[in-house]
Amino acid sequence: MDSDILFIYQAKMANPNGDPDEENRPRMDKWTGRNLVSDVRLKRYLRDLIIEEEGWERIWVTKVEDKHVRAEERLHKIPGITNESEPEEIISRVTSQCIDARLFGATIPIQSKGKGEGETRGKGRSISITGPVQFTWGFSLHKVQQMECTITSMFKGRPGGSDDEGEAGTMGKDYRVYYSMIAFYGRVSSQRAKYTGLTSKDLEKYIDGKLWEALKRMTNTRSKIGQSPLLYMRIQYEEPFSIGDLRSLIEVEELKESIRDMDDLKVSFDKLVKRLEEVKDKIVTVVLKVNKDFEERFGIAKILKDSAVGDKVKAEDMV
Repeated sequence: MDSDILFIYQAKMANPNGDPDEENRPRMDKWTGRNLVSDVRLKRYLRDLIIEEEGWERIWVTKVEDKHVRAEERLHKIPGITNESEPEEIISRVTSQCIDARLFGATIPIQSKGKGEGETRGKGRSISITGPVQFTWGFSLHKVQQMECTITSMFKGRPGGSDDEGEAGTMGKDYRVYYSMIAFYGRVSSQRAKYTGLTSKDLEKYIDGKLWEALKRMTNTRSKIGQSPLLYMRIQYEEPFSIGDLRSLIEVEELKESIRDMDDLKVSFDKLVKRLEEVKDKIVTVVLKVNKDFEERFGIAKILKDSAVGDKVKAEDMV
């Protein structure tokens, strides 16, 4: 189960991850000009897809019946948990019901018990479970240019404003990126999987399968539309091992000063494939998904299949 993960998707005229401290502008590395996306944003796409398909009960970090609640309230929505439940039982029930806790871990409030009958339980503490699946922050593989537009509303302005202001409606700013090819690196730990109960079937269903679908289906909002998955790769090893951040083995050349599409980039996976060949005896399988247009331009699936690890590549049809 120990694995390295590479996940690449694109954003066109979208805001992949707004920063509330910067008027919801796309998050940027001001020194490199690269677009940034938090791992929390990536996990949210997956959580939202699971909620849509299986219900909010399957997710720990979520609203309850479309309402924001405290962690203690969410805890008591887990079947079988009572005020007398022991910490081990609470952890077991949370991870067995909530797939995101099994995957990514969770911070679970544990109430302390009073010593005598009728005593009030104390404020308690929290137990943090580190999940077996972890992602770094994502970043664009190239410099990104932002766009800024003024938008207006046909509705009247805020109450108490002048007549002119009210008749003119309201105005605001809309911030997006023209184009961003965003890459995430992730790791899977078999040791941590034993603690949360994550199985190989869970990993295949939710990370190999639904993560890709989440980027296709859960980005259908005004600021997020325009995003789509390009490449998913999970390298599973025979024993605990890791190559490290796979993004460092991708070479990207910017063919134009202003990047507007993947055609404006040259992406090479030669160094990555060479590294896989060097450790091929440690590799069990390479799970691969590639967007059809991405494959036609950069040929990662063909390169892998023609390499020394070609017999270990498990590739789905191009999507």
